[in-house]
Amino acid sequence: MPEDPRTRFGPVAANYAVATYHTDPAHLDEIVNLARPQPDELVLDVATGTGNAAFASAPFARRVVGVDLTPQMLAQAHRLARERGLANVSWVNADAHRLPFADACFDVYTARAAPHHFADLQGALLEAARVIRPGGRVCLVDCSPPPEVAEVLHEIEIRRDPSHVRSRSLDEWTALLERAGLEVESAERRELFWAFDDWMDNMAVPQATRLALESLVEKSPAPALAALRPERREGRLHHAYWHALIRARRQ
Repeated sequence: MPEDPRTRFGPVAANYAVATYHTDPAHLDEIVNLARPQPDELVLDVATGTGNAAFASAPFARRVVGVDLTPQMLAQAHRLARERGLANVSWVNADAHRLPFADACFDVYTARAAPHHFADLQGALLEAARVIRPGGRVCLVDCSPPPEVAEVLHEIEIRRDPSHVRSRSLDEWTALLERAGLEVESAERRELFWAFDDWMDNMAVPQATRLALESLVEKSPAPALAALRPERREGRLHHAYWHALIRARRQ
């Protein structure tokens, strides 16, 4: 069984307030471009963490509600919202699988770099469909490696963070969303070059584990190695990494 995310993320919550990928404006634009929030719309950002995606949507929406299971993450989101003077964001401590909201009360549902932690992803997507009004959007960005590297990255993800459950392929995402009653409008896999140390730093991975996981990347089987393309930059490991970018709509 995966560990409870609260156990893993509580002690490192402050790291996610400054994490390179999670706070990078160019990558935050991806979720905004998928969601296209409008000035009269209410946005729900699920597994918001320290609020990064919620903050990105806030300038365009009427209001953004960020939901997270980990109180320490929400404490960071509260702090950042105060520092930024944002009045149209609020925070709820809740589970993605049991959202404490009425049916059809949001225009947009977003979840970024989080669904791979959901113990019951199908159940979470059914909740997404429930709380979104007809015509509303469900917009997702989450890790999604190609088949040749999926097992290697799964092992690394689990050893880096035992609350990881599973990364999904685009086909799996499409099937799950359709079973939840959502129509997939766009689904693509985007590759970027990943700074391995930043990834490990987010979860405060011990040095011995970090070295073992570096070896897994650099000594992967040939098909995975060709996809990962690991290289050292000033001694620091970088390699390819992939996310799914998905927009679906409730009919």
